[in-house]
Amino acid sequence: MYLSDVKNLKFYSQLSLKQVEDRLLITADFPKEFLIENQMKDPFLYVTLYVRGGARIKIIDEGTAKLYIPSPKDIDPETYKYIIEFAKDHAPQFKNRTRRS
Repeated sequence: MYLSDVKNLKFYSQLSLKQVEDRLLITADFPKEFLIENQMKDPFLYVTLYVRGGARIKIIDEGTAKLYIPSPKDIDPETYKYIIEFAKDHAPQFKNRTRRS
């Protein structure tokens, strides 16, 4: 599983554990080849941002109820950065941060 070229990210919801972490659900358009290769029907991103630094990206497939936990090497570096920056733009712990366009 190698994830690249994720587009059209949309903030869906978030859960914040004050001074610990923010968890965000983000919908996205995944590449068709990625969906077929991994037998996914309706995936979304589950991003955890930790207050002390660090982040984790998981993919939950609503269509099959499966959880995918890609390692950072399984995600294109630019795609990883794009997802994390988008999550930071919508996370309460980064509310003072200037949003990117």
